Amino acid sequence: KNRIFVLTDIGNEPDDSMSLVRLLVHSNLYQIEGLVAITSFWLPNATLPNMIHDIVDAYGAVQSNLQSHSNTFFPKVDDLKSKIGTGPSVYGMQALRQLEQGANITNGTQMLINAVDASPSPLYVQLWGGANTLASALWTVNRTRSASELETFTSKLRAYAISDQDDTGPWIRRNFPSMRYIASRHGFNQYPVAAWIGMSSTSVDPGGPDNEIVSQAWLTENIQVGELGKKYPDVAYLMEGDSPSLLYHIPNGLGNPEYPEWGSWGGRYTSNPLDGDAAAQQYGDAVDMAQGVNGEMFLTNHASVWRWRDAFQHEFAARMQWTLSPWSPGSNTTHPPVVLLNGTSGPDALHLNVSGGEKVTLDASDSYSPDGGASLNFTWFQYSGPSSYQSSPSDVPTVNLTDVTGPDASV
Repeated sequence: KNRIFVLTDIGNEPDDSMSLVRLLVHSNLYQIEGLVAITSFWLPNATLPNMIHDIVDAYGAVQSNLQSHSNTFFPKVDDLKSKIGTGPSVYGMQALRQLEQGANITNGTQMLINAVDASPSPLYVQLWGGANTLASALWTVNRTRSASELETFTSKLRAYAISDQDDTGPWIRRNFPSMRYIASRHGFNQYPVAAWIGMSSTSVDPGGPDNEIVSQAWLTENIQVGELGKKYPDVAYLMEGDSPSLLYHIPNGLGNPEYPEWGSWGGRYTSNPLDGDAAAQQYGDAVDMAQGVNGEMFLTNHASVWRWRDAFQHEFAARMQWTLSPWSPGSNTTHPPVVLLNGTSGPDALHLNVSGGEKVTLDASDSYSPDGGASLNFTWFQYSGPSSYQSSPSDVPTVNLTDVTGPDASV
């Protein structure tokens, strides 16, 4: 499981609470190391960890139901509560100025440092608000450890920021360029041009995304159900603007968080370092080419997220049904299919070494649904974005796919 650490400006607007509900019903897919309340441009002087506790309590009422629908572990409430903390209750760089004046780090900052130190595996930090908790951790480690120890520390950190929501994100990228950092970069607060807005915006790429499945009516029927669904608020401004960061880390076989340019439910990102430093591990929005609901092709950064909207919304709705009752034979719930491709299974990419002009068979005929006699539908397509290099996906040659709706296809 990917180790994740969530920094959320919950309470700023409803979308952080929405994203936390989505995260918790997918919590069997992650190892959650921290849930820390933070500040942002729109919530500059307060942190609200009590709101995290409230939603986690509601999760506790349905955890056993969720667990009955999965062979992988949904965390217990007490374990999650031990991971809740708070970052600095000031805006952005003020937190670092306080540290320079002798202030102590917050418990959320210490939790982040401890989580990095606890394992040699990467820690994926999701920034749903500002970055000053992460900045405070880096400032502290930089002041208290050797250069080699700092390098070890930063080598394990990966950040995905929902744009820069305070002034510490640029400070981190400038001072720690070797640390992996994904962020939509644009004018401050110019969020409509960010890739993540494709999560649910109804105004980008008209005719492209399906806006029905992010409407309040659809959410009321499919998401705001049961004890946990009661904690999913009505839409204001934008539904779940922070969720692309958690979707990016879902191990569903599409992407790999170590390769942002591959694309995933959380979007696709390519190298975008400050100061043209080729060695810097910094990534920004990439464009994707996707067919819209109107049948037309779209080539935008937003498309790298909204192209998966049908999949991630219906998958979420299925999991919310799990919260209502325990699994039982014949229950009217839906579970992910078990995909076997050329005899292999699991979420990792299947790597094939082939020669130019060689015919490749992709055989998924052994895949099955765990829901009794449910049948599977297959659709094969070429995802051209990851094959583009400093150019548009539209420049990538089209491969010849045969039998694109059958259980196996040839390329």
